[in-house]
Formats: sequence, C-alpha cells, structure tokens
Amino acid sequence: MGFGYWAMLLLPLLLAACGGQGVLRPPGSSPPPTPPPTNTFELSNDPFTLNRGGSATLTVQVKFNSSEITRVRLEFQPNTLRVLGSPREQDVVRGSSNVQTAQFTITDGGIDPQEKKPFFYIYGKACTNNNCNQQKSIVVQWAMP
Repeated sequence: MGFGYWAMLLLPLLLAACGGQGVLRPPGSSPPPTPPPTNTFELSNDPFTLNRGGSATLTVQVKFNSSEITRVRLEFQPNTLRVLGSPREQDVVRGSSNVQTAQFTITDGGIDPQEKKPFFYIYGKACTNNNCNQQKSIVVQWAMP
C-alpha cells in the first residue's frame, strides 16, 4: 500500500482532530477573508447609432446588486481607431434606486470607411467604502451606414 492510500485514510481523521482548523494555519489565527461577491453589479446600454462624422449620446445603465457597492467607476476605452468618448471616466453613485445611469458623448473621429462594425468598451469597476476591485465590461458595437 502506497503513501496515497494512507493519506486518504488519515486525512479525514486529521481534519476531525483539528476541528476544521486548517493544517497550515496556526491555532488561534483568524480565518482567511471572504472573497468579494461575484455579481455585485450589472452593465447595459441603450441601443446606439453613430453616423459617419457625427456624435451621439450613449446611455449606460448600472444595476447595483450588492448593498456593499457604493459606486461604479465607468471608463470609456476605444478599440476601433478614431472613436472618441467624452468623458473618458465617470463615477456612478448608488442612489435611492438600484439602477443609475451615466452618459458618454461618442464621436466619429474619422473611422475607416471600410470599418463596417466599429466597437468600443465601457469598463465598470465596483467600489466599496474601502476599495475598488471587481471589473466588468460591455462591448458597444453598431453598423456604419
């Protein structure tokens, strides 16, 4: 009988003897921090149209799913060259409603005429009173006439 066989037999006994205490954690130490929730907020956007050489307003909805989240930091990030967004960053603060909105002015700064489906990203980062950590994004894409 190999080592693996004996380890399988002894592991439950060791765990029971430790009362669930991690074998590598010193007795009396505090447990590891709980990971942050994974579904703290959602991002979506209204239908979007941008004509060549023009500007349009993009509205982004932020739905707060966790009471720990106080704000979501939104950031415009171009992918297709010559798509401009203003502002580049803004905070959406939790309000009396769980759904809040933000607006970006998107401008065609000379998108290549061959580009039929330009796109860009809006990134959102969840923030609590202590830090900003979890990040999500949406891809905003539209057809050019």
